[in-house]
Amino acid sequence: MRKGMAFPVRFVAAGQTVQTTSRDLDEQSVFIRCLLSPARGEKVVLRLYLTGMTDSVQAEVEAVEADGFRARFVSLTEDARHHIRTALLAGPTAGRSTSPENRRFLPRFQDRFQVTLRIGERKTRHEALNLSASGVFIETETPPPLNQVVQVTLELPDGKPPAEVQAIVLHRLLPGSAQPSGAGVQFTGADDAFRARLDAYLEGLRKRQR
Repeated sequence: MRKGMAFPVRFVAAGQTVQTTSRDLDEQSVFIRCLLSPARGEKVVLRLYLTGMTDSVQAEVEAVEADGFRARFVSLTEDARHHIRTALLAGPTAGRSTSPENRRFLPRFQDRFQVTLRIGERKTRHEALNLSASGVFIETETPPPLNQVVQVTLELPDGKPPAEVQAIVLHRLLPGSAQPSGAGVQFTGADDAFRARLDAYLEGLRKRQR
């Protein structure tokens, strides 16, 4: 049972440590979004940020695609297996659909703050409309094309300097639709400091919205 869902993933391979997100999950493997993937057959250590799951997972790169790689689990503790099964049962509709509705696994918070979107050397300032642990929706009348890789600088209102993260465009709304136009991007390349800061900020949003 493979389901499309986006949640944070940390992987370590050959000394490289990356905070990124998933594309889909099943009981034997996870697809990890990454632009510089480990080689096929390489061993990786994963941290899947699923509710309640703390165990690291040993895995092997089974296949590499343009937007990331599939890691097949080599060994799972019973606790890890339980949390993966629970996520699959609670997750969105099964299948490989790219529809954002089929990927909304984590809570998304309405939150406005300034962001800078960079594509190559071109930078533009915009406003974020909502935020989750896996991505952000950026309001713009000229959303980048689907699958465009972008650099996003988040000016989170937490009193700290702007945080930069690599992302990929997975959803876009053009002007004239019922909702604000813009781009939904999924985070694909960050470090542990970014993940810790984002998680702390989101926890603050959760507390304020209770």
